[in-house]
Amino acid sequence: MRQNTRSIILSTAYFPPIQYFQCCVKHKRIHIEHNEYYKRHSTRNRCTILGANGPLLLTVPIHSSSKELIKNIRIAHESWRKNHINSLKSAYGSSPFFIYYFEDIKKIINKKHNFLIDLNMDILYYFSNELQLNNCIEYTEKYIRNYPEDIEDQRHVTQKISKQKKYHQVFGENFIKNLSIIDLIFNIGPKAKEYICV
Repeated sequence: MRQNTRSIILSTAYFPPIQYFQCCVKHKRIHIEHNEYYKRHSTRNRCTILGANGPLLLTVPIHSSSKELIKNIRIAHESWRKNHINSLKSAYGSSPFFIYYFEDIKKIINKKHNFLIDLNMDILYYFSNELQLNNCIEYTEKYIRNYPEDIEDQRHVTQKISKQKKYHQVFGENFIKNLSIIDLIFNIGPKAKEYICV
């Protein structure tokens, strides 16, 4: 796939959905917004995986305020880590590529991040490397409400997906689109990039 010469600006995200990486793969330069106010009920601190009983939402608890910049949002406590790791084991323990990626993902979750943005950046760097995206990832230095046309602004776009190749999901009787990138990489492994380059 030929990359767009335009840059893209995205919100930070916790184990982002596949659509997020479809945006990333199309752009050489990616800017992650560090200076917006925290937005509740978004992918900034939660992701959706697929468990035995259907989609499962994993949320990182935070000390939040509507007047707090995303770069200053602190992770609230430690107990979520064990819950998220156990949820991943239950959901993907029998997936074809679980053993290849789980330990790395577990290390990222267990790393003592104080700030949500640092956790999310470690996740983004890890998956960018695994998917061989070859992007230049940068932080924003200040908040800009309206960007010029040479920058695609996806900060406030609802994470929806219109086109996605189907793949085998462990608990997927009916295929569910746009789950966390975790679902794709545990099920497809090294071929994951083919499923985001559509």
